[in-house]
This record gives sequence, C-alpha cells and structure tokens, in this order.
Amino acid sequence: MSKVTQAFRDHHRELSNQLSNYAASFAQGEKTADAQAFAAFLKNDLVPHAAGEEAQLYPLVDDLVRAHGKPTATMRVDHEYIQDYVTQIEAAADELAHTAPDKQTELRAKLGRLGLELNALFQVHLAKEEEVYLPLFEQYVSDEAQQRVLNAMHGDHDPSTTQRIDVRVIPPPQRHMLIFQTFEGLGPGEAFELVNDHDPKPLYYQFSAERAGEFTWEYFEQGPQVWRVRVGKASKHN
Repeated sequence: MSKVTQAFRDHHRELSNQLSNYAASFAQGEKTADAQAFAAFLKNDLVPHAAGEEAQLYPLVDDLVRAHGKPTATMRVDHEYIQDYVTQIEAAADELAHTAPDKQTELRAKLGRLGLELNALFQVHLAKEEEVYLPLFEQYVSDEAQQRVLNAMHGDHDPSTTQRIDVRVIPPPQRHMLIFQTFEGLGPGEAFELVNDHDPKPLYYQFSAERAGEFTWEYFEQGPQVWRVRVGKASKHN
C-alpha cells in the first residue's frame, strides 16, 4: 500500500470516527453533546472532503475503472455491507428472543441503531441504482430483455426458455453439436439458456455465419466467473 493511499484511509477513519462519536452522543441523549460543533464538523470537514474527492480523485478513478475495473464494484460492496447488517440484526433478534424482559432494553437499542444504519445505506444504494443504472437499462435494453431480467431476479420462469445447457460439465468435443441440435429442436420464439465459464463469442460468430437472421442472442450474465446467454430461435426469419 502506498503512503498516499494510506493517508486516504487514515483520513477516512478519522472522519468516520468523529461522525460516529457525534452521532452516538446525540443518540444516547448526552447533555454535553455539542450540536454546533457537530454541524461545524460536517460543514468544515466532511463536506470539503467529499468535494475534494469529486474534483481531484474521481476524474482519475473514472479512467482507471474504464481501463482496469468494474463499474458495478462499489454497488457489490454495498450488498456486502447490507448482508453484514442483516446478519447482525438476525443475531440480535435471536438473542433478544432468549433474554429476560428486564434485560432487553440494550438489545432493543442495538436493533434500532442497526436498523437506522441499514436504512441509511439502503436508501443511498437505491438512489444510486435509480439515478444511474436504471436510466441506462431503460434506454439501451429492449423491453423484452428488461422483462426477462426482472423475471429472473424474482425467480420467475421464462416460458420461452425451454432448456438449460451448462457446457462447463460437457466434454468439449460434444458441446457445439449438442448446442446446434438443441437449437434445431426449438420452435419459433423458443430459447435455451447457455452457461459457460468464458464469453462464448466464437459460438455467436458461428451462429451468425450458419444461421444468420434465424437466432437471437441475449446475455443474462457476463462474467467474470460465469456467462449466461439466452439463445433463441427467431419468431420470423429475416
């Protein structure tokens, strides 16, 4: 770790600790908690830090993410923290269920604090999805593909996807023959799901050469570990 990135981390910890201490003081009803000092810290330390990152760090990171990173990585970190909060709340709820009524006050306060922290994180997470991701999703993904994503997220079955071929467990010499045999057996508008451990682009090019205008190809998932593609037979041949 470089000295500069360590300085970033140290400053983050300092800001985080100060914010946590101020919040805890007011949450616990401490009479000595200084509201003016709290507001001054936010205005003079926290907000300028955010502005400095946006002006100096983020433009560089934008280029680095395009070249080396993954745009959704920060959202996945949100999910990790959300899951951690859920785990903590489940443990506290279980402990509360087995604690005598006269000793539950502290646990209930802990549940309230965890719930408020989780809610704050979740609201920001939703805002990022709705203000950044969903407009792109709506503008550049077909209505049909949007619906399939929604169905898959909610565990609904896509009636047009009749089979699932996981080529990771199929010997390589048998893969393309099975895939094309399955495709030939589809009715118009039907499809199968193809699962692979790498992007099956060569297969796409083979379909384009041999079945041009007869097939559809839509990604459900694009790595880095698993690729899932809906391969369908077009309703009408071009």
